[in-house]
Amino acid sequence: MILFDHLFMFVLAIVHPIAGYISFNRLVRRAAAGEPIDRARIYLETLAGHWLLFGFTLALWFFQQRSWNDLGFNMTMGNGNIIGALLTVAAIVLLIMQVRQIAATDVEELRGLQKQLGKLEILFPRNGNELGRFYAVALTAGIVEETLWRGFMIWYFSLFFPLWAAALISAIGFGLAHAYQGIANLPRVTVVGIVFTGLYLLTGSLWLPMILHAAVDILQGRMVYDALRRVDDDTPSDGNVAVEASAL
Repeated sequence: MILFDHLFMFVLAIVHPIAGYISFNRLVRRAAAGEPIDRARIYLETLAGHWLLFGFTLALWFFQQRSWNDLGFNMTMGNGNIIGALLTVAAIVLLIMQVRQIAATDVEELRGLQKQLGKLEILFPRNGNELGRFYAVALTAGIVEETLWRGFMIWYFSLFFPLWAAALISAIGFGLAHAYQGIANLPRVTVVGIVFTGLYLLTGSLWLPMILHAAVDILQGRMVYDALRRVDDDTPSDGNVAVEASAL
């Protein structure tokens, strides 16, 4: 372990959550002031930031000549992988069923979903162009965030603590990295992090957690997108302008 490892962990555990929280709340204030929000640009900036962190991690591993297995990039096969694959497929199927249910859900219930989103609605796509870029962000999150919060963070803390403690710390760190979503959502995000961590420990590899993470983000994003579109389509033209204005 070298100084860069400690500095990088400081960025992931402290700088990244604080910067994300400040950036999101600044975005909310801009929207409240009536400033148009370019979601497509936000997605591109998110992509750039994630891949920069990913590239730094790979460079650190390469130049230190570390085993890629320590970062979770291995292809081991065993009973854990089979069980993990079945659980991953089952979870994705359930998510797909939820997305399809949106078409049959009452619009008033969808308005309730919109209300539950609160300030987070500002981050979800509202047209096809934004949806495509949102998918790119979701796929990137699956790859990069699993590498950072599962691969690197568990490796880092396992050098100081037992594996179970390192895994728990990584799940909590994952939740804190999404603190911008609000205190009420922290337990849910942390539980999701625990699920991804459990899948990583079960399989000994990042591949299935990456797939499940990306699928969760893509399908939940699509579910919200479809819900908001139905709400918009059901709103009278004058009201629809007000809804779109409040979302920007």
